[in-house]
Amino acid sequence: MHREGHVGLSLAVASGIMALVHRWDLPTLAIVLVFSTFPDIDLRIGIAHRKWTHNLFFALLSGVVFGYVTYEVGLGFLRGFLGAFGGVCLHILGDLLTYRAFAPLYPVSNRKFSLGLFRSDNRVVNLLMLVLGSLAFAILYYSEHF
Repeated sequence: MHREGHVGLSLAVASGIMALVHRWDLPTLAIVLVFSTFPDIDLRIGIAHRKWTHNLFFALLSGVVFGYVTYEVGLGFLRGFLGAFGGVCLHILGDLLTYRAFAPLYPVSNRKFSLGLFRSDNRVVNLLMLVLGSLAFAILYYSEHF
């Protein structure tokens, strides 16, 4: 899945969760959206794609590190932890929908998974995810605030 697909999926899921618990924390949502694209840093730095940055261990590490950052700047540990951990987990979920299998439990398990629903570079699916995620956010947020 590409950037816009990850952002759309994350926007839809995170908005749904925030609507269910009736707590709209827009700074945390922003962190989720940033970290929903962060695992693809592996493509930019030239390490194996979907290995080191596409697993729950990396999600946990990202959450702890960014939680510390947000704690130090006065936003609290939990906001940064949940935002980063949740964003990376949603990225993993998005990539699990694509054809290419990978090991989301690495380094605990090398077993690879894929639901094989579409190609990650499918422009229609990625754009549709962004549009649906944006609509979900708009409908859920504005239905509670207006």
